[in-house]
Amino acid sequence: MFAHVMRQRWMKGLVVTALAALVLSGCGGGADSTEQQQSPSETAQQTSGGERFSAANLKELDTTIAGVMNDKNLPGVLVAVSVPGEGEYLTAQGKANLDTGRAPDLDDQFRIGSVTKTFVATAILQLVDEGKLNKSDTLSKWYPDFPNADRITIDDLLRMRSGIPDYWDEEALKQYYHNPLEQVTNEDVIKAAASKVDQFEPPDQETKYTNTNYNILSAIIEKVSGNDINTQLSENILKPLGLKNTLYPTNDELPGELHGYGLNPQSGEFEDKTILNPTPVGGAGAMISNLSDLGVWAKALYNGDLLSQETQQARLQTQPAEGMAPTRYGEGIFEGTEGVWGHGGEINGFSTDMWYIPKQDATIVISVNRCDETYDRESGDVNLAVLKSLFPEYVPSG
Repeated sequence: MFAHVMRQRWMKGLVVTALAALVLSGCGGGADSTEQQQSPSETAQQTSGGERFSAANLKELDTTIAGVMNDKNLPGVLVAVSVPGEGEYLTAQGKANLDTGRAPDLDDQFRIGSVTKTFVATAILQLVDEGKLNKSDTLSKWYPDFPNADRITIDDLLRMRSGIPDYWDEEALKQYYHNPLEQVTNEDVIKAAASKVDQFEPPDQETKYTNTNYNILSAIIEKVSGNDINTQLSENILKPLGLKNTLYPTNDELPGELHGYGLNPQSGEFEDKTILNPTPVGGAGAMISNLSDLGVWAKALYNGDLLSQETQQARLQTQPAEGMAPTRYGEGIFEGTEGVWGHGGEINGFSTDMWYIPKQDATIVISVNRCDETYDRESGDVNLAVLKSLFPEYVPSG
């Protein structure tokens, strides 16, 4: 999810993406698949020659994605792939709204879950470049009574090496999934994590993906900058890069007409999960974006467009993540063994993959408008299909 918290389920989803990339009711889930999906998308496009983006290959990929949608019961899928000077693939298949039957649009905005972490980490590193904080600063500077506060550093939080237990355990996730408008603040989340004293581990011993790290980092951004997180991200990341369709939401609405869904396993029907209170997930997964903006961001994230060269080089120093082999984690970014960089994310009703392949200067962005209570990576199988078709050299054998 914002939540890669139900670790076993999330790791399964990540490994699908990792192995491939090396990582919101009127119509029920049991309905006939031809009623849920369009014919292969008319939005697939070829912009230049070459086998990768040949008309035949893109047509076949359209059909493959439609098959994945049918097999995995996905309401709708958005995909944008670009290799400058070579070609691009754009497709919008299925349904954006199961009540009205509206088709998805390439410009639709969607919730991006844990991809939010890439923005929050960048905002922290900008403050480092500005000399307003150091990565060696300890948590005690802002939360002196927090367990291990004098040992946990900013860098530990960025790299998922703080040893802090996650507020977002299975119980908390289920509560949020079924009560998405619950009034829980970011400080409530931090306080609840601090109360799990017996679950803390020594910092900087192991990379263990924990959402609470980024709840804390977003709070530190506000304390150091003097701005709310929305303003800080907008002024220092979104506006400089021209990301006009990306936002840190301040209300429970999702702009536009795309809806997100979760399948009720008892009824077999899809439930609308579009509306939620973003405050509890905060810097761990609250943000909203679209295909084109995330395509720009995927490249800027890897290249360090908004950071000093020294800071970016340090950011890309990755370490193995517990239970997530073969992927590695840096400062708010995943590295795959096949040279693919980026992040994925799940949140109620939505699953997102965002990746950049430096050797190809290629960006891959995928959004699926389904994420259930289990928070499985619904976009992972679509990502695998895209890689097998367009970038087979990045799909390890075996």
